[in-house]
Amino acid sequence: MVDLFFKIILPVMMIGIVTVAAHRWGPAVGGVLGAVPSKGGPILIFLAVEQGTAFAASSAVTALGGAAGCGVFCLVYARVCHRMNWPAAGLVSYGAFLVIWAGMVPLEDWGLVPAFVAAAAILVASRQLLPVAPPTPRREMTRSDLPIRMTAGAAMVVFVTTAGPNFGAAISGMLTTIPTISAVLAIFTHAQEGPDRTIGVMRGMTHGLLGFAAFLAVVAATLVRLGIAASFLLALAAVVVVQAIELRSALRAHLPGAADEGLLIEATD
Repeated sequence: MVDLFFKIILPVMMIGIVTVAAHRWGPAVGGVLGAVPSKGGPILIFLAVEQGTAFAASSAVTALGGAAGCGVFCLVYARVCHRMNWPAAGLVSYGAFLVIWAGMVPLEDWGLVPAFVAAAAILVASRQLLPVAPPTPRREMTRSDLPIRMTAGAAMVVFVTTAGPNFGAAISGMLTTIPTISAVLAIFTHAQEGPDRTIGVMRGMTHGLLGFAAFLAVVAATLVRLGIAASFLLALAAVVVVQAIELRSALRAHLPGAADEGLLIEATD
């Protein structure tokens, strides 16, 4: 039951929470929450338990390339969503993710610091290159929105969590970070609420991904020395600090769908 909760139920619950948060407080806030390691964290824990702490730490280093790839996924999706429908935009963005991840795999041999610096640089650059969309009014959620999004997320998470342990540390690291929650958010927002709203979600995701990169770096640096419990508690503390800073940055920057939209929603409810 614990295995089922962490591998499937927790990530799917996170999709529901993020969907409601994005609807209530704006897509940028939902995007920041969507980057919380609710999928990657449990996967790394199971890798540490089943394959050993050294294997999981190596996967965390490789996963930094995937975190950078997720930032490029968000950038590419935001750039093409005005010109493509959601299936084409999703395929192009997943292709960009794979290119970045593959390009960063050799960094594992260089060490944690170069991998983290490269990932952070790519994430910051992706954020700077994102287009700016005008604020858009929220669309009322239908009864089917949450169940459909959570079902789609469950299917993706089941694939990732069952396929990962069958491969080596590099592939496991990639599958840990392959866009699932971000893809569900991007595709469903694009299909249901339009490209401008989607860009707001992608902007929020790029803010949140720095916290995910910090989580991976802390796990990679401390897992073998401190053990599973202490390492992941320290990594979660790092996520809380970084995400709080990033959320304030997102709101202060007046991202589409962040502070101003949240105030507008409060005023019109």
